[in-house]
Amino acid sequence: MFFLLQTTVALDWFLLLYCLLSMLVGMVWRTLKPSHVAQQSVATILFGLRILPLLGSLVITFALVVPSFQLMRPIPIHQGMNAILLALGVCALLLIASGLCRAIAAHTRTSRAVTCWLEGGRPLRVDANSTVTFQSRRESPPLIVVGLCHPRVLVSESTVALLTPDELRMALKHEHEHMKSRDNLKRLILAFCTFPGMAKLESAWSQASERAADDAAVSNQRDALDLAAALVKLSRLVPKAPPLCSAGFVAGSVSERVACLLEWDEASKSRRVRIRTWFVMPFLVALSLLLTVAHRPVLALTHEITEWFIR
Repeated sequence: MFFLLQTTVALDWFLLLYCLLSMLVGMVWRTLKPSHVAQQSVATILFGLRILPLLGSLVITFALVVPSFQLMRPIPIHQGMNAILLALGVCALLLIASGLCRAIAAHTRTSRAVTCWLEGGRPLRVDANSTVTFQSRRESPPLIVVGLCHPRVLVSESTVALLTPDELRMALKHEHEHMKSRDNLKRLILAFCTFPGMAKLESAWSQASERAADDAAVSNQRDALDLAAALVKLSRLVPKAPPLCSAGFVAGSVSERVACLLEWDEASKSRRVRIRTWFVMPFLVALSLLLTVAHRPVLALTHEITEWFIR
């Protein structure tokens, strides 16, 4: 009975924290105006905000709720669990199950599509450092990154025929930047983090990730023009939206991406602020020290709230 009560309470806390943090993120992210921040950093910030509810609720549940339940004064369990407690626990399980189903369905659809696209394909050597898969099925996307642990780039016959060598080289560089950023894995994680009202945030991240890949692939004005030309040409070949767990070359707002590439300037790129991962380390260290010092009082407060919630 104690284990069942502890599990139910943990699920309830997780659900309430996840919903609260999701609504908070949904209200806050629109206020961000990263106009002078590098696109790679913008994409990182938006993705971090999107998964913050999941990470935050998991950390608080397992770092505070479960330990407080086990270490503090035992909660009376002779009384049965109330209906609200059980209902919230069921809702939490449904939320987790919904996320798992979405992620599994997205991965399955992508795997089936890739298997179909690879029929009759063969490796294509574009340069000394890049091997992609060439395939001739007309209904496949012109250029796309597929795979999670071992991503690869697929390019269609029509794409190779349509683009010049320089344009094809830049388009492939763009897709390789998606591979470096593990954007397919991030899309799968977003499929799991289901919550109403997050579509615009996910769309903003997708657009930022495309512009970040453009920005990382370009090193001079000629590269920017070649990438813009490839984007315009291939935008006419896209038959339909690619599967969720894949990064297509023609994605996001094509007009905005082309405009940014035509306005590309090395000086303005160098002036943009890049937010490195290690920038947050001092904050994390300070937060860890604070939690270590105040861990016992926070556990006590969590336990009191849990007791009130159960009764």
